[in-house]
Amino acid sequence: MTDLYQIIRQQQNAYQKRGWRLPVWLAGSEAYTQQQLSALKPAGTSYWLGHAPPAGFTLLSAKQKQQWLGTECDLLVVDARDAVDWDLVAASSGCLKAGGLWLFVTNEPGLWRQQPNPAAKRVLPYPLDAAVYTGLFKQFWLEQLQDAQWLQLIEGLPAVIPVLPEAIATAQAELPYRTAEQQQAVAAIYKVVTGHRRRPLVLTAHRGRGKSSALGLAAAQLAQQGKTDILLTGPSPVAVQTAFFIAADLLNQSYQQGQNRLLNGAIRFVPVDALLAEKQQNTVVLVDEAAAIPTPQLQQLTDLYSRLVFATTEHGYEGTGRGFQLRFQSYLQQHCPGFQKLHLHQPIRYQANDPLEQLIFKGFLLEQTDSVITAPLQPKVFSYPIKDLLLQPQKLQQIFSLLSLAHYQTDVMDLWALLDNPALKLYTLEQDQRVLACALISFEGELDAELTVAVAHGKRRVQGHLLAQSLAFHCLQPELATQKMARIQRIVVHPFVQMQGLGSQLLSFVLQDLSEQQYRIGTSFGATLALAKFWQKAGFYPVKLSHQHEQASNEASVLMLHGEQFQYLQQQFSRQLYWQLADKQRFLDPALALLWAEPPAITLTPQQITELKLFQAGLRPFDLIETQLLCWFNLNYAKVEHQTALLLVQRLWQKLFMPKAKQNLPELCQLLHL
Repeated sequence: MTDLYQIIRQQQNAYQKRGWRLPVWLAGSEAYTQQQLSALKPAGTSYWLGHAPPAGFTLLSAKQKQQWLGTECDLLVVDARDAVDWDLVAASSGCLKAGGLWLFVTNEPGLWRQQPNPAAKRVLPYPLDAAVYTGLFKQFWLEQLQDAQWLQLIEGLPAVIPVLPEAIATAQAELPYRTAEQQQAVAAIYKVVTGHRRRPLVLTAHRGRGKSSALGLAAAQLAQQGKTDILLTGPSPVAVQTAFFIAADLLNQSYQQGQNRLLNGAIRFVPVDALLAEKQQNTVVLVDEAAAIPTPQLQQLTDLYSRLVFATTEHGYEGTGRGFQLRFQSYLQQHCPGFQKLHLHQPIRYQANDPLEQLIFKGFLLEQTDSVITAPLQPKVFSYPIKDLLLQPQKLQQIFSLLSLAHYQTDVMDLWALLDNPALKLYTLEQDQRVLACALISFEGELDAELTVAVAHGKRRVQGHLLAQSLAFHCLQPELATQKMARIQRIVVHPFVQMQGLGSQLLSFVLQDLSEQQYRIGTSFGATLALAKFWQKAGFYPVKLSHQHEQASNEASVLMLHGEQFQYLQQQFSRQLYWQLADKQRFLDPALALLWAEPPAITLTPQQITELKLFQAGLRPFDLIETQLLCWFNLNYAKVEHQTALLLVQRLWQKLFMPKAKQNLPELCQLLHL
């Protein structure tokens, strides 16, 4: 009888009684770990994360992640002896049921810390080779979990078996509900549909608390009561699959993955952009994973629909959801003061205080707490090579929590990259040991001339050089990619002290420090008017705008460079943007078009001016003077009243057909000084 088998026999029963999962760390030589694993037989549904699973195990792959995320298993082995994908480690842990075994397998701890992680090729920039480069994440992971409640079976050492705390009794629920909290959630959703209008519900939870299932249960019950317009939406159809599966089960309907309609469309998936493009009448809209939808779209949904439920994961590997908390819920407070909020605490697949969940949250800094931030007096700027932060885990926790606020989604990949990618650097603004603001920098460029030419010609792509490659390919400036470049990935100020100039203060220091080191500095972000003005005020010039919207922000991505030496690229960009406004950039925010586009200047003849004046007086149709009005606007757009200019940008530059605007054009043009 092996040591591993003995431990499992001795401990698993106690964990099963508490409704917990049993986490075990098995470490040692190849011969030792193989001997221990040979006694491990598949039990029920058994998953294997790693290479070459033994017979009876299902291999979990990144490509099939969406298929196995919502499933359950009784045994999960994470074979980290060769390569370990930390994103999948965190994600797969939620599949394990109460009473199940989670086995984390490594080589000897000292050796394992120093071994390269081939899976890190996902986060390492060119030319680093994940097969030989050793990052910091393994060391961080083990140090974070020194006091974790997991059994340790390490070759040559006595087994470490933690003392179990008492289980927490939880209220039971009747089927079809898995917990009493889930039953409360369904009742709250029902109240949104039947109660006062414009009282949306915000349903939040850590992963695995049954919020998606609550949406499905509520949808099915509403359909049973005759409701025929129940719309499910989210960042993608995959986000609502759990809700559809649960609804179909309760309704005794057959269901296949990818199916987006039930009961002849009484329950159906509608993309967010379709909901915004045309208002659906007499509907209830259930939004899952709302934190992954850009805040402006959530605000538009709130304005359009009066019966809304917003469900989202707060923390967890999908993204922290902190931006959703701070950005969107403050909007609801202002515009729907009667909105309700319900947070689900009780896990579905296991009981509270589960040791594996605590291990995962601690190991990946997912259990974030709000810190007390006082009014800034004289904050100081610090810069940190990432390795220095391993000695300051509380500081790292503060920084990662703050970085989570700067993005719509932050997940395990971000933390993994932060610790394993040596081309990253952090700057912070601090007061009394509290981080008020931080900036994350990625060092890029210094590519050899032959490679930059290949990139410029579209023959090569290398990882981790977004700024350098974009300049080489999109702007056809391969020589810039050979220089030292620094890209400001994120800059964020704690929400309690925003609008006090701290972001500009930190950015000024970063720019000075990087400029003194002879770096070419740039940034890339989802373009909004407020952000564009912030960066332009700091001396950045736009040089490229994507034609597709970013998935996270639902905005076009703009690339900006710092310094007057790049004005020539901005002029090239602005002239090109003007001609794209009627095509690829038709739906760009007209305020950004006004800010960035440079139209051609064509002088009007006296006759053309006379024609415009006749139109202004209502004596000439628009179709006969559109070209003349375009030429006049191109010369005078900067002098036109802002709201009028925005409408003219949409009609004349972007060629958007707006019946109301067309009717108002003569009235608008009466305001122009022709």
